[in-house]
Amino acid sequence: MNKEFYYKWEWHLNSTPEQLWTLIADTNHFNHDTDVPAIEQLASSELQNARRKLRLYRFGVPVEWIEEPFEWIRPFRFGVVRKYASGPVAEMRVIAELAKENTGTFLTYQVWAVPKNILGYAAIPFQIGFLSAKNFDRIFRKYDTAAQQKKIFLDTQFFSAPVTLVPGGKERIENLQQTIARQGVDSTILHRLIETISSSDDLTLSRIRPYSLADYWNVSRRKTLEACLIATREGLLDFRWDLLCPLCRGAKFTSNSLSKIQAQVHCDSCHIDFTVNFDRSVELTFRPNSSIRKIEAGEFCVAGPQVTPHVTIQQLLPANTERKVIPMLEEGRYRLRTIQLVGGLYAAVSSNGAREVTFSATNNGWNNEEIHLHPNTIIVFKNETAEEQLFIFERMEWSDQA
Repeated sequence: MNKEFYYKWEWHLNSTPEQLWTLIADTNHFNHDTDVPAIEQLASSELQNARRKLRLYRFGVPVEWIEEPFEWIRPFRFGVVRKYASGPVAEMRVIAELAKENTGTFLTYQVWAVPKNILGYAAIPFQIGFLSAKNFDRIFRKYDTAAQQKKIFLDTQFFSAPVTLVPGGKERIENLQQTIARQGVDSTILHRLIETISSSDDLTLSRIRPYSLADYWNVSRRKTLEACLIATREGLLDFRWDLLCPLCRGAKFTSNSLSKIQAQVHCDSCHIDFTVNFDRSVELTFRPNSSIRKIEAGEFCVAGPQVTPHVTIQQLLPANTERKVIPMLEEGRYRLRTIQLVGGLYAAVSSNGAREVTFSATNNGWNNEEIHLHPNTIIVFKNETAEEQLFIFERMEWSDQA
């Protein structure tokens, strides 16, 4: 049996778990910031329960693996297991834990890695034990400072990146800024929009959501949307329509024209076909025009907790097992479902809800009675079926930033 390498790092951070979660649990951005290469998804129809076949290239060498579904309990813990088909590593497990500590957080980050061959015995200590360790420390401390200052990835002062504009792009931006300003666009909004286009990383700019910008800048949503639309008409931005899956709420189809939107869409992640709901499933987003800046935003993680931020808990349970979790829930309505079973169970969270509940997945379906939970309730998930089940506990409320 090959030796298993084990690494554990600890930090005492000043931000709370709730403040840190949206940054640390954004594994797409975290992998990007820690210099993980972009990945690609490979077709694999035989995989179940949100498993994915993925590939990246490191030093020109392809590395392929099957990724188990991420498991998490917001805002305290997340982890993932990867089983490699090629490359120097056979298997890797990652767990991040955020524990409350006085007014801050005690963060623990653990990695287990099993080498596949001789190269793995050399690559794991160098890549994970040395290079990744340095990057983890740098990024977690940066995220802690950002969380204390209430910064998000849209903040160009804190998360600015080295940017290369296309030849003549700087002059074109300056000319367009004057043209757009003459059309009565709010000067503060326009200045910040130009700054965002000129300074943010490709990952952030690949999907600009105007209401998110407005809320972070504390300015009018309508004026920000109008500024983006005028900027599109003048050639500073491009817009597109994203069709969102009603379950995972990810963009599953993109079009630059409403007339090209398909009424029926398939979600590979949720294994469902859905009909487009224009009130809820279609979102207008923007990115810089290619005559200003070419955006090359790959994916660095496809299924981390912040890919589906409405999902509060996700746990994979083998057949006939149970698991206890203690999340931190916001008040509101929730739904519990699994990928393999039809339907779901509904819950309402309020201060007078139950302090401990048990949710059971059975072959007979779900109980139609709505369960009432306390925000700090103890939840026991039971898988009483003969098959593995991925439990997904999600908020029913949709973000109003779309």
